[in-house]
Amino acid sequence: MKKIKTKIKSVSNMKQITKALEVVATVKLQKVKKQTENYRDFMTDFLKMMNVVRTKINILNTNNPDPKGRRLIIVMSSDKGLCGNLNSRLFKHIFQKYNDIKDNVDVFCIGKKTFEFFARADFNVVWYVNLTDDVSEDDLKDVYSHIMDGIANDKYWKIKVYFNYFKNTITQVPLRFKVYPLDQDSFDGFVRDIGLDLEDLMTDELDYKDLIVEPDMKFFKQEMLRQFTQHMIYGAALQNKAGEFASRMLAMKNAKDNATDMIKDLKLSFNKARQSLITQEVTEIMSAKMAIEG
Repeated sequence: MKKIKTKIKSVSNMKQITKALEVVATVKLQKVKKQTENYRDFMTDFLKMMNVVRTKINILNTNNPDPKGRRLIIVMSSDKGLCGNLNSRLFKHIFQKYNDIKDNVDVFCIGKKTFEFFARADFNVVWYVNLTDDVSEDDLKDVYSHIMDGIANDKYWKIKVYFNYFKNTITQVPLRFKVYPLDQDSFDGFVRDIGLDLEDLMTDELDYKDLIVEPDMKFFKQEMLRQFTQHMIYGAALQNKAGEFASRMLAMKNAKDNATDMIKDLKLSFNKARQSLITQEVTEIMSAKMAIEG
């Protein structure tokens, strides 16, 4: 009985902790979810503008880079655990794809869990940054700088970003998109992955207007691709953070519910043990009384 009582107290404390973590994750999710929705509206307008521009100016890459060149993958994860299998699903997919060629792959880690996994798997980790709960573009400036330097120096022939896309509160989907070289397929794939329809980006507002490119075409293309890359990565960071909070909220809710069920079972076992002890004491008293009278 004493052991059961101690266990009930321990599980009750755990229930209180998981309940508190669930509430915290719910509050943070609502905040970042609103931020993600606002950024989605901005990204829709930006993609619409870029889609119009690329119909008049070839800003996408049409070259065929060397497939034997070095690759860079940017992987986003949570800094903390207790969020179910959110990170493990993404890591498993990346490990299966790149483990055989990891000597030719650089990994830029965003999030503590990413760094721990790829360092343990003996990948070449080139940089590591943390993301705060209030994601800002300042948190990602090292990522932007590393990508731009790699492209300018022709260090990488392909750059991809891996993250968890926040589809809804229950579903988070591991996704990837290619930021370099940015071609037609990668542009259209990114639009579809974030839940937009290519027809939504069509507009005739500039069909009969001239576009003035300043200061020159080369700088304009570089600036457009730079902004597009940064917007994609920042949007992915918001999606990943929303997915983290949603996954943690559900994981803590399940843990709380399991603790509640466990407490019920323990209380039932405790009552059975107490009833058994009472029955035993009554039997002993009756046996002693019968022995005295007999």
